[in-house]
Amino acid sequence: MQLNELFRDGFFVSSIELAIADRLLAEAKADVFIPDKPGSPDIAEWEADNPSLNNRVPPAYLAAMEQMGLGEATKHIRSHMGDWSRTNCMLQRGKRGDSMVWHHDSYDPMHLICMLYLSEDVWTPEDGGMLQLGEGDIDQHGFLRDPQSVAIKASVSPNHGTLVWAINTNPRFVHRVTEIASDKVRYTMVGQFGYRENVMRTRVAEKYGSNWR
Repeated sequence: MQLNELFRDGFFVSSIELAIADRLLAEAKADVFIPDKPGSPDIAEWEADNPSLNNRVPPAYLAAMEQMGLGEATKHIRSHMGDWSRTNCMLQRGKRGDSMVWHHDSYDPMHLICMLYLSEDVWTPEDGGMLQLGEGDIDQHGFLRDPQSVAIKASVSPNHGTLVWAINTNPRFVHRVTEIASDKVRYTMVGQFGYRENVMRTRVAEKYGSNWR
């Protein structure tokens, strides 16, 4: 992982082996999805509303995400902090009309996240569905002051096997998904990596109960 880019910009774009991406795409296509909010990607049936209670992740997904989290990309971070004690995985299916506004995954602070894109189609900027990564000013509660003033640092098309790593402990680093303007379908596996002793946690037991993981 290019640590200078990661800590300067909040993200780093890479990819995974095609054979692994193909295997995960086959799993995703056979999975069951349910609608989320109107205009948002569908979510996997096994995904919990509360990520800390997401205990039904299929082994094929979780094993792949754990391997990514323990790979060369995170070796430097883990050499200082130790191997992750928390790994979570979510799965989304994006279709025409879906999008996501600027946000930071603050609902359950994890140190590092990744977004893996899986699709049979080749995506171009004209298709929409682009992951945009940016930086914005935040208020005292960590929320964006003005989403319109976010400085966009990169726009990434969701092509098969593309993997984007992002720091998740700085709420200034945000991301969004532009509206999908084609009939192409894309799947997104979201990995989250952290520690039980997360220094960013705020009233975790109060929010999630004494058995949060």
